[in-house]
Amino acid sequence: MAVRRNTSLVALDVGRATLRLFQVDGERVAARELPCEVFQSDPVSGTPDAGSLGAGLRAALADGEFRGARCSLTLPASCFLTDTAPIAELEGKERMESLAWEAVDRFGLEREAMSVGALRLADPPPPPAGQAPLPPTSPSAGPDHLLIAVRRTTVSAVVDPVIAAGLVPVRLECAALAGLRTAWAWWRRQGAGPFGFVHVEPTCAWLLLVRDGTVAFQRASTGEYAPSIVAPAAADPNAIPVDMPLVGSGRRALKWSGLADEVLQCLRHVERKAPGQWPSGLMVSGPSSGDVELHATLESVCGVKVHPATCAGLVHALPATLPPGTWAAALGAAAVDMDVSTRVEPKPAAAAAPAGAKAA
Repeated sequence: MAVRRNTSLVALDVGRATLRLFQVDGERVAARELPCEVFQSDPVSGTPDAGSLGAGLRAALADGEFRGARCSLTLPASCFLTDTAPIAELEGKERMESLAWEAVDRFGLEREAMSVGALRLADPPPPPAGQAPLPPTSPSAGPDHLLIAVRRTTVSAVVDPVIAAGLVPVRLECAALAGLRTAWAWWRRQGAGPFGFVHVEPTCAWLLLVRDGTVAFQRASTGEYAPSIVAPAAADPNAIPVDMPLVGSGRRALKWSGLADEVLQCLRHVERKAPGQWPSGLMVSGPSSGDVELHATLESVCGVKVHPATCAGLVHALPATLPPGTWAAALGAAAVDMDVSTRVEPKPAAAAAPAGAKAA
């Protein structure tokens, strides 16, 4: 495996109650989980760190397992504001001005209260022979973009203890987009056409449809998607339970039916607008991505194969103790510092880096 530097960035993937540290150093993978309370009580805006995060980071860095001070940060998708907006093609300062005021109008926050970015979405594919193309919705406004913003107070709640621990943040992005980088590194080697990417967090899910290495559609939704916790077995296997559960309450797959139905409606919407965009598969990331009921429900409702976001194409293998979907965002955040062009796995000649991998 080749890297641009001796070590990649130290990736800090901040979850609802956990911080995942990840770094690739040649063939060695360093990974560790620390408790993090920033998004535990408020998964949308976060709260200032009470001191445990900074102290935990300093202790984790003191043993030398993680090398260097440069780091990338990924924040939960739940704390980002997103929308699809037509934005004129501008450059430099004019582009940033346009994005800032568009975000003010759509998200209702003061300009100084948020950081804003945008990602151009893929143009619709050409229509089948003999069919007229659909007219643009607003030709004067510019192409559609994924507009994304995060509150500056939310950023400070994470960045301040990270800097106090001696690290230097050089990137900040949404966990869903970082996980998409991991998914794309594997999918592009399959040569299987468009694919869908579903990033699932305890309070939100984000669907991204990718075509030719570019995000073509996005949809964020809220819900209760926390990982299922299996109750421990009773001490006496012959004991008769006193509280009888309601019929069907033990079927964990039921909680995924709403999400699967929403994904299906999005796929149908995109297909109606421009046929030929139905994905060849779905890749999932996030804390619940290893839930077999999630996979089975998505496959049953949407009729496509589901894969956890995997590291193939970025590193040779993750330790068996690291679920690939759960660590997809951390791996994708570290991968911005890695050169994946010299991997041994074959890749299609037309493959390109996904536009969705840029920082917000």
